[in-house]
Amino acid sequence: MFLLGFLALIFFRWIPPTGRPLPPSVRVLRPSSPPAPGAVLLSAAGYVVARRETTVSSRITGMIRAVYVQEGMAVRRHQILARLESHTARAQVALSRRQLAADRALILSAEAQLRLDRKNLARVRAIFDEGLESHSALDSAEAAVAIDQATLREDQANAEAAMASLRLSRLILRHTVIRAPFSGIVTAKYAHRGEMISPAAVGGFTQTGICRLVDMHSLEMDVDVNESFINRVHAGEPAQVGLSAYPNWKIPARVISIVPTANKDKGTVKVRVSFDRLDPRILPEMSGEVYFLSRPARGRDAKTAAVTLPLEAVSGIPSRPTVFRVVGGRVFRTAIRVLGYPGPGQLSVTGFPPGAPLVIQSPVSLHNGERVRVRHSPQTL
Repeated sequence: MFLLGFLALIFFRWIPPTGRPLPPSVRVLRPSSPPAPGAVLLSAAGYVVARRETTVSSRITGMIRAVYVQEGMAVRRHQILARLESHTARAQVALSRRQLAADRALILSAEAQLRLDRKNLARVRAIFDEGLESHSALDSAEAAVAIDQATLREDQANAEAAMASLRLSRLILRHTVIRAPFSGIVTAKYAHRGEMISPAAVGGFTQTGICRLVDMHSLEMDVDVNESFINRVHAGEPAQVGLSAYPNWKIPARVISIVPTANKDKGTVKVRVSFDRLDPRILPEMSGEVYFLSRPARGRDAKTAAVTLPLEAVSGIPSRPTVFRVVGGRVFRTAIRVLGYPGPGQLSVTGFPPGAPLVIQSPVSLHNGERVRVRHSPQTL
């Protein structure tokens, strides 16, 4: 009797009173929709840095005569920041100028001697042609002209060298005036009047820089993003910056680029973020947090936004990937496009409406348009 009752229970459970079998039962899952525009995808800590900053130094070694800048001063490009003692440089310019004058005088003397010897050669050759002069006299006259030509070339070379020396002396004199290489703000002052300065460290009390100059128009954020989440960050996407000094101020920003290398010690990748609009309150070396935001889909992308599906819900990979959507109690095969594999057992696809139910498990093979019984899964992706 017990066996007959059990068989009757199974019969009435799977076969309705009309005599037709019940539709297959399927488990359905609604995949999570893509993040809303402006949603925070990831956050990372970093610092404000200036892409254009330098320590302004001297190109020559010398004693500082005057420094014209202080911390916090705004300077323009080519503005004079400091001067070095220039007595030696001016004396070298005067010496080079006099040496050039002496070499030019020698050139005039050599040219005059060459003209004289050429005339003498012409007279000797004419007398020699008449048979009234010896070969020795002709050879001496020709040698004198050749010597004059060589002397003239030597004097001209000496004059060119003196000119180059004069240009070098004037250049060294110009280097005693230290100018700003670009417009910016002086953030640090290193040297004072009476100190020695050199372009290279030589020890002792010799300075290697006059001041630190920062271009405030080149400020941006440098953040280290964990390499496990770097796939969520893309160049050009919107972001927000929250500085520790101003916790209630969210600054609009944008991702410039992802530096194509990782830090193996920290397991991070550096990301550059630019401010949409600079503000005087933003200062170099400030700490802050960068919030990477989702970008709104536009045009065709808005209709085919990417969603994440479980691998078991997709069939026909990789040639013709499809899924079964559930509409009005029936299943319909829908073609999709696979974009990637965001995680274990997951697929990123387009062509599937976000939030629409899909079949992830069925005891039998389904057919397009077949009626099913739906069992919703509490899990989401």
